Amino acid sequence: MYTGKEFKFELLWHFARKNLFRTMIISILAVCGYEYLNCDFISIPFLPIGTIGTAVAFYVGFKNNQAYNRLWEARVLWGGITNTSRSLATMLNAVVADKAFVKDFMMRHIAYVNILRLQLRRTIPWATSKENLHQSFVNETKELEEFDAGLKRILERHNKMQYYDVLQSKQNTASVLLGIQIKQLKKLKTDGVIDDFEHSDLVRLIGEFFNHQGGCERIKTTPLFRQYSIFSRVFVVLFIVLLPFGLLKDMSELGEYGVWLTVPFTMLISWVFYTMEQIGEFSENPFDNSVNDIPISTICVNIERDIKELLGETELPAKLEPEHHILL
Repeated sequence: MYTGKEFKFELLWHFARKNLFRTMIISILAVCGYEYLNCDFISIPFLPIGTIGTAVAFYVGFKNNQAYNRLWEARVLWGGITNTSRSLATMLNAVVADKAFVKDFMMRHIAYVNILRLQLRRTIPWATSKENLHQSFVNETKELEEFDAGLKRILERHNKMQYYDVLQSKQNTASVLLGIQIKQLKKLKTDGVIDDFEHSDLVRLIGEFFNHQGGCERIKTTPLFRQYSIFSRVFVVLFIVLLPFGLLKDMSELGEYGVWLTVPFTMLISWVFYTMEQIGEFSENPFDNSVNDIPISTICVNIERDIKELLGETELPAKLEPEHHILL
């Protein structure tokens, strides 16, 4: 997640350079053909091109609106995971006298949220953009390692390696860990440590994690429907290719070298339209190891800090700080 108050040139150039080079070449060829080869027929009235541009703007706006909804829903779901984690730690600490059991249970929960983070950041080729511009600027490199290695690292860090053999072969590791949590709560009830009402409330909180996780998985595995994503890019490219041919005649009337103004104005207008399209394209998957991600690494650290504080511990992990104004 980008946290800066303004976009630096480095970031803007990273996303815009390919489109600007392509647009510059097309517009220079159009000017040369019109000015030096006397190909007047390549000049197109701007009215139909302007009409196409208006339609494209509406279409791209719809795509961006849907992409933002996905991005915001992902943030709400992780906010729910945060709040439910606090509720679970507070309630368990209040009803269970055995603090060693509470700590063991909550360390397992911290491992769960980190494993969920690792699962969500797996790359699904068909669900992400073909361009990796949003991933190559700054990304969470630890998330790109082999899943088993990441799983082992998380379990080792939270002293839960006894579950490694059980979890590594499972398709949905995070869900299996939640199942272990429910079994532990059943044991508390069977041993008479908690009553039926307390058990019911605690299991309900675990159920909330299943709901939040399912919502995140739905966003991750169901990209913005291709008819909206693909045709948005097609329409923008079509508009950009036609644009310089619609500017030739108007620019040539500005003076002897006025026709060359076609090049900078084409580049400027195309940058605006292409950037709008990129925003939607790179925002539709909030768990894609990119500059536009929901900062789930930061959220996981904050959850761990909150839980450990609620348990009375003083040694807390350091908060993650933005890197190049990007919070991972």
